[in-house]
Amino acid sequence: MKAFFSSLILLYLFLGSPGTVSGQSVSRVVSYKDFSLAGKSILLLTKSGKLELFNDLTASQGLTIQTATPVVAATIDREGTIVIGDTNHSVQTYNSRLKTWRALSTYTGKLTSIVFNSQNQCFLITDQGIVDAQTHTTYFPDSSFYTNRQIRYTRGWFYPPVSFLDHQDNIWLGFDHGEWGGDVFAFDTRQRAFRRLQTEQIEMPRNPVSGFCDDPQHVYMSGGVSHMFMTHGSISRFSDGLATSVLQAKDKETPVEVIMEDPRTGKKKKQQLITWKGGHQIGPMAYNPSTKCLYFYSQFGIFKGSPTADLADIKQWKNVLNPKLKWTAGSPYAAGPAMNVLKMQFTTDGTLLFLTEHNGLGIYAGKNLRFIE
Repeated sequence: MKAFFSSLILLYLFLGSPGTVSGQSVSRVVSYKDFSLAGKSILLLTKSGKLELFNDLTASQGLTIQTATPVVAATIDREGTIVIGDTNHSVQTYNSRLKTWRALSTYTGKLTSIVFNSQNQCFLITDQGIVDAQTHTTYFPDSSFYTNRQIRYTRGWFYPPVSFLDHQDNIWLGFDHGEWGGDVFAFDTRQRAFRRLQTEQIEMPRNPVSGFCDDPQHVYMSGGVSHMFMTHGSISRFSDGLATSVLQAKDKETPVEVIMEDPRTGKKKKQQLITWKGGHQIGPMAYNPSTKCLYFYSQFGIFKGSPTADLADIKQWKNVLNPKLKWTAGSPYAAGPAMNVLKMQFTTDGTLLFLTEHNGLGIYAGKNLRFIE
């Protein structure tokens, strides 16, 4: 029996997620944790809390913006002003002409992101809820808004969410709970209220959330997980709060022949085992306004889906880029590799930016790929 399980583990390591096999396991600190895009300017936030501003997508050297204390969250508001939250629990705006900072608000708890709606109203995403930066009012959903009944929140959110503002000024928050699936919330910044979502068709207990995007009509949500012997990814579409499935990219049962040793006699013989292959560990996604196509990242690369194709079929998604990226061997939420692309966003002219865990910020303009590291 011991020999059998040893062989089974070796089989998993050999046939498991391609990201596990071909990627690299690294332990160094992540260079960048987030980026914000305004026109052709990119604001990058490092893991150590420093800011770098690139005024052009082709720039090879960024401008370091000095702050008094490390930054935990940063963005660019609707007027092009840099706004940060720092380790002193202060929210500040930057005067680029005078190179000075001005206090805007304060926060409590752990700040994960800063969002401005179309009216340039500021909202802070913290572990205690969504905070109106002007009134200091905190909004947190009651249990009737939960989409994953396996998860219970008592004193706030215990994992940092991915956040996204859609074209109707709704803040979307998505959570990755690994083997326990995901959770999603939508907050109307105009009405200052959470929206009720209907997610029964997409089974949130099986679908972690890695990213959002929207087109003129819908909001899309993506995510995936590699846990033990299974890899699974999904993309869902929200229309007026109703979620439906766009893509399910699961592993399929695949028979394989292996050489097994009888623990009693020591004799070796061929034996057929069932393994699971082909599933996509889907990470973030993005909508390209210039082509009107959807894109997602998985361990197999970056894929493009045309709105005229049957996107429920993974074969209808075109693999447009397969960057060689480093991987972290262990996910904190599941027994498998952690997602190594954290965020994706297109510029208005169709240039793709994707933030990696270990390789910096990727900039892909259709034919040329470069990284800011």
